[in-house]
Amino acid sequence: MKNVVIMGQSPAAHAAVKALLDRDPSVGITLISCDGALPYDRMLLPGLIDRSIREEDIFCAGKDFYTSARVEVITGREVSRVNFSRKRIFMAEKTHVDFEGLIITDGTELRLPSFKGIRRQGVFPLARLGAVKDLVRYLAFTETVIVEPLGFAGIKAALALKAVGKDVAVVVRDQALLSGMLPAARAQALAQALEKRGLRLIPGGIDDIIGETEVKAVRLKSGKVVACDMVVIEEAAPDLRFLNDTELAVGERIPVSGPFRTNIPGVHAIDVVCQDEALQFTGAYSLDTAMGVLQAPVAVAGLWGDDKALTPVDLLPRDLLGTFFHPEELAPAVSEVTS
Repeated sequence: MKNVVIMGQSPAAHAAVKALLDRDPSVGITLISCDGALPYDRMLLPGLIDRSIREEDIFCAGKDFYTSARVEVITGREVSRVNFSRKRIFMAEKTHVDFEGLIITDGTELRLPSFKGIRRQGVFPLARLGAVKDLVRYLAFTETVIVEPLGFAGIKAALALKAVGKDVAVVVRDQALLSGMLPAARAQALAQALEKRGLRLIPGGIDDIIGETEVKAVRLKSGKVVACDMVVIEEAAPDLRFLNDTELAVGERIPVSGPFRTNIPGVHAIDVVCQDEALQFTGAYSLDTAMGVLQAPVAVAGLWGDDKALTPVDLLPRDLLGTFFHPEELAPAVSEVTS
């Protein structure tokens, strides 16, 4: 294996770089970032909202790491298409990158929910660094925020927005907060703790974002209209349309088998782009960070023809609520729910 290209900017992409260096320090590595940034931990992005974390602290490694490892890093250049028969990735400015092996960890853009008004000014997804930095700049024009969480990052973003003095309403799209992820008692305890922090919980799910160019309100599936200046959504998926009309089998995600092999030899898909029965991507980028890191060395081994087993991992922390709150803050809510 002479040269491997990694596409993406997640911890999984960084883990793939490290696994390649461990496997063969002489291999040529090119990292193509889809977000114009070095690989970073998506789960830390909400901390940028209330400045509880510095931007430089979200990155998996600094520029010096990739320079010293002789990794070519390409940022700020759009991938236009991939020719798998020629093993060549074409960039929008008519340059190209050749590969012998390819590991895809993300799409070039985001595919956002299909409800009306999703492109209005003041709507921000949590999946990418650039979008969250735009969100922070927009806070100066914002008083009231609607957050529709799908997982951990959405809850953290709501708390961060409240911490910087915004009026925050959390839209609960299903019967309970984080339905399907938490037992009913824990979900109710989390809801009570959020309300104690001053967040409003509104059932219904977003159906429409109202406004001409800027966000003015949201219409929920219940028909209720709630005024707001900003909408923060956690649901987003990788946009894989740049892979359409190629030999690669692809739908909403990329089907894989064995060590994350696609239908094309030498091409592997991990993290949020892979369609793996063991982990169905939920639409919340933050949920898949731990799994993506574990998938990376398996995919790298697969490039050399080795079938390495994936180490099992519990994606949900055993004490999920303790991730967000102090134990004494949650104790009353938990005891009330379980009594």
